[in-house]
Amino acid sequence: MLRFRRLAVPAAVTAGGWVAWFMVVRLRAHHVPVSLIAACALAVFANVMVAVRSLIEGACAVTHRCPASGCAFRVRLTNPDAAENRRWQEAATAHPTHAQTWRH
Repeated sequence: MLRFRRLAVPAAVTAGGWVAWFMVVRLRAHHVPVSLIAACALAVFANVMVAVRSLIEGACAVTHRCPASGCAFRVRLTNPDAAENRRWQEAATAHPTHAQTWRH
C-alpha cells in the first residue's frame, strides 16, 4: 500500500498534464489568446492533480466510524500498523460524545 501512495504525486502530475495539454490543443484550434490558454491550462492542471491525488489518498486510507445510530464521529488513518489501527477502532467505538448528524 505504501508503494501505491508513493505513486500518488507522479500519477496526479501526469494525469493533470495530459488533461491540460489536450485542453491547450483544443483552445489553440479556436485561436484563443495565449494568456487565456495559460490561465485555463494551469487551472485545469491544478484541479485534475488535486482530484487524482485525493482519489489515491482516499483509496489508501482506513476509516473507522462510531457504530451508534446517527453519530457522525469518524477517524481516518493513512498507513496505520495493526496496533494503531485496532486502537483507533476501539476509540471510535467508545468515544464519550456522540455528535448527531442533522438532516433536513
